[in-house]
Amino acid sequence: MNNKIKKQLAHDIFTVFANTPLDFEKIQKLLEKPKDPSMGQLSLPVFLLAKELKKAPPAIATEYASKISDIKINYLQSCESVSGFINFKFTSEFLMLELQGLLGQEAMGYGDQGHGKRLVIDYSSPNVAKPMNIGHLRATVIGQAIRNLAASQGFEVIGLNHLGDWGVQFGKLAWAYQQWKSEYDFEKAPFKSLFDMYVRFHDEAENNPEYDEHGAATFRKLEAGDPEVTDLWKMFVEISLKEYQHLWDRLGVKHDLVRGESFYSDQLEGTVQKIKDQGLLKLSQGAYVVEVGEDVPPCLITKSDGASLYATRDLASAIYRHDVLKCDVNLYVVGVDQTLHFNQVFKVLELMGYEWAKDCHHISFGMYRFKNIGKMSTRKGRAIFLEDVLNKSVELAKEIIQEKNPDLKAKDIVAEQVGVGAIIFNDLINDRVRDVDFDWDRILDFEGDSGPYIQYSAVRCKSVLRKYKSQHNISDTDFEQHMSKFDVSEVELETEELNLCSLLLGYSQILTDSYDKFKPSILASYVLDVARTYNGFYNKLRILNADQPSDIEKRIYLTYSANKVLSEGLRMLNIQTPEEM
Repeated sequence: MNNKIKKQLAHDIFTVFANTPLDFEKIQKLLEKPKDPSMGQLSLPVFLLAKELKKAPPAIATEYASKISDIKINYLQSCESVSGFINFKFTSEFLMLELQGLLGQEAMGYGDQGHGKRLVIDYSSPNVAKPMNIGHLRATVIGQAIRNLAASQGFEVIGLNHLGDWGVQFGKLAWAYQQWKSEYDFEKAPFKSLFDMYVRFHDEAENNPEYDEHGAATFRKLEAGDPEVTDLWKMFVEISLKEYQHLWDRLGVKHDLVRGESFYSDQLEGTVQKIKDQGLLKLSQGAYVVEVGEDVPPCLITKSDGASLYATRDLASAIYRHDVLKCDVNLYVVGVDQTLHFNQVFKVLELMGYEWAKDCHHISFGMYRFKNIGKMSTRKGRAIFLEDVLNKSVELAKEIIQEKNPDLKAKDIVAEQVGVGAIIFNDLINDRVRDVDFDWDRILDFEGDSGPYIQYSAVRCKSVLRKYKSQHNISDTDFEQHMSKFDVSEVELETEELNLCSLLLGYSQILTDSYDKFKPSILASYVLDVARTYNGFYNKLRILNADQPSDIEKRIYLTYSANKVLSEGLRMLNIQTPEEM
C-alpha cells in the first residue's frame, strides 16, 4: 500500500486518538501491511498506548476500532481489532479507483522528491585496456537501476562514465606497445591484443623490475604531453570504449557523459592549491596528505614525486560535478573495498568548507565470491569475463526456447532478452551490500525466483490481453482507451483479485523506498511478488471465460494493471520484456 493511502487514512482517524501519543504523523508511520492478507490492507499496532492508557493492547485495539467504525469512513469496508492491532479493509471500489489513478499517471507511480534537482551518478566506469569481468557487472547494473529509480523520483539525471583512463599503468602499456606491437594483431583484434600485452607486461615485470621503471618514465612523458605517447593513449582509450560500448548496449546501459580520470588532469594543480589555501596540506615522508581524523588514515594527495592519485582526481571530479554540472546529489556506485577511499575524499571536501559534501554518497556493494579460481586478477589473466557470462546465459536460453517453444518467432532476440535479463536479475535480487556467491547453476537457473520467471509472467499477461482484444475486435490503441473507461463502481473483488490489486497499489511506494535506500533489490523482490501473485490469480480464476461479463472485464483490467507494473518494474531494473516466450 502506498503512502498516499496511508496519509489519507491517518488524516481521517487521528482525531479519534486525541489525548494519546498517537498524532497524525505517528499514525501514518505506524500503519503497516498485515502479515496475513485476509486481515485487511493496512494495520495499526497500538502497543505503545498500553503504558499511557494502562490497558492491555487487545482491549485498546477493540475500543478504538469501535470508535473508528462509528466515524463511518466511506472507503472503509471494515475496521476490526485483532491481538493489539486495528485492521482496516478498504472497499473494492476505493481500491480500484486508486489503481486507476496509479495507472493513469503520465509517468506511472513516479515520486516528486527530485523535481527541480539534478543528480549525477557515476557507475560502471571500467579501466581502459581491461576487459569487463563479472566483477564489473554489479557496478554496471546496480548503477543503471539506481539511475532509473532516481529518474522515477523526478530528478534530472546525468549518468557519468568516470573511465579509468589515467595513471602509471598507461605508461606501462605505452612502453609495452613501443617494444612489442609487431607481435600482436592490432588490425583484426585490437582489444584482445591490448589486453594480452597488458597481462604480458605484468608477467615479465615480475622478473624484470626495470620494466616498471620504464613504465613510470613513459607515464611522466604522458603527463608532460609527449605527442607520441599521447597518441598511443588516445588509441588505447578509443579501442577500449568501443569494446565496452558493445557490452553496455547488450545490458541496456547508457551514459550521458564520459569524464574519465584524464579529464581532470588540468584541474589537479588548482585542486591541490585549494587544499593548500585551507591550510590542510601536510608533508609526510616526501608526500602531501590531509589528516582527516584520528580513526581514519590521512588522505594521500600527491606522491613524493609530485604525481597525482585517485583521491586527487576524485576531489577534482567532485568539485567539477558541483560547480560545472550543477548537481544537487552526487552518487558513486563503487565496490565496498573503496569505502575508506570515499570516506577520506568526502571528509577532505568537508574540511575544505564545501557544505555540499553531505550530498555526496558512496553507493557501495559487495563482491562476487568464487569457489574455484580464488581472487580474481585481471593482471594475471585470471578472471571470468562478463561477455562470456552473457553468451553462456543466452545460449542456455536458446536451448530452453528450442525445447519448449520451437516455433517461437524471433528466437534469437528473445533468447538475448531472457539470457541477459537472467544475469541482471540474479544480481539485483541480492541486497547490494552483501557479497554474492558466483554459482553457474544458480545464475543460469531459469526456474523459480528468477528474471525469466517474471518475464514469463508479463508475457502471460500480454497473451491474455491479446486474446481478449482478438475476441472483442479491439485494436491496441482502442484497448488503452477501453481500459481507461473501465467503470469501477459497484465492483466487488474476490480474495485473489483483492490481493493482486492491493499489491499493485504499492508500486509507487516501492519505487520511492528503493531510491531512498539506493537498493534495487527492494524493487526486484516486489516485482517477483507481483509475478507470483498474478500467477496465483491466473491459476485460481477464470478470466476470458468467466461466467459473468462483469467478471471478465474486472479480471482483464487487473491483468492489464499487472502487465503494466511488471513491465514497468522490469524496465526500472533495466530488463526487457519479450512479447512472447
